[in-house]
Amino acid sequence: MDYEESKEIAGDAILWLWEHRETLQVKTSLGRYLLKSVYHRSLNCIKQRQLKNHADTMFYEEMEKLIHDVEAYQFQELSKRVKEAIEALLASYREAFVMHRFTKKSYKEIAEDSGVSIKTIAYRIQQATKLLRKDLADLLTTIIVCIMSIVR
Repeated sequence: MDYEESKEIAGDAILWLWEHRETLQVKTSLGRYLLKSVYHRSLNCIKQRQLKNHADTMFYEEMEKLIHDVEAYQFQELSKRVKEAIEALLASYREAFVMHRFTKKSYKEIAEDSGVSIKTIAYRIQQATKLLRKDLADLLTTIIVCIMSIVR
């Protein structure tokens, strides 16, 4: 509790005392009564702040869980769509693309494995990338959300 808040609590207690002066029956000294009143108001303020902080923490944790669940679902859907798009490629495009992007083979290694020229492999990978970009264009927003959640 800061100084300004303390002044406000004390001021409210004095104002309440003034407003109820005609019906109030003080059995101890006025100063002692006022001190007890400020003490109890301070405790109530602290309890309210603790409750608010607890509620805020619970809300934040629940929202984090919800966001995580949504992001996990979106990532699964994204992975599924990418896999489907790759599977839809021509076999030669798919093979070259997968070997290059997922097994990190060079164009030369893929060409040797496939028995074709390096230029043919470059063309197949270029076409596969172009087709995937076109097929997955509608997922751009989801991809950005997933990337942002990973970067956080």
